[in-house]
Amino acid sequence: MGPAGDDAAADWLAGGSYLVARRIRMTIETWDRSSLREQEAVVGRTKAEGAPLSGGAEHSEPDFAREGRGGQPLIPVDSHVALAHPTRNGGARMLRRGYNFTDGNDALGRLDAGLFFLAFVRDPRTQYVPMQARMSREDRLQEYLQHTGSGLYAVPPGVASLPTGADGGAVVTADGPFWGDTLLG
Repeated sequence: MGPAGDDAAADWLAGGSYLVARRIRMTIETWDRSSLREQEAVVGRTKAEGAPLSGGAEHSEPDFAREGRGGQPLIPVDSHVALAHPTRNGGARMLRRGYNFTDGNDALGRLDAGLFFLAFVRDPRTQYVPMQARMSREDRLQEYLQHTGSGLYAVPPGVASLPTGADGGAVVTADGPFWGDTLLG
């Protein structure tokens, strides 16, 4: 049996995760016409360093309570950073990474470019779907985005252990464990 909270009816996935994959096209031409100040407010980070608008460096924790002029939060509440942060999503975390893509131009000559987003989560119903639904309603960045492809994939757990050879390296055998053996083995 896998980690606590795993579905007993899905033993093959015990200890595994789900992969959320999304192809997100950005209307680059519209984004580029926005001022630097607007772009930073939409994202919630400085464009030059990637630091939160509340201060610090790229990897500094955002301070959502820090106020600026007129008592307004330095990081807008409808910014991408504010809406995606675990503290604004019941503590839900994900292992995520974005990869830029450029696929030429569309039929109208507009740049077909954006982000290929990947996120690993234990339970997409609690770690991804609520956050994405909220972001689709409130995130200012949505004005510049078009989701053109999505997928949800079950990812079985890795191989617990492989036999080792004389040199200490892993040895793969015909009857040994393999990735996906909980499903296929």
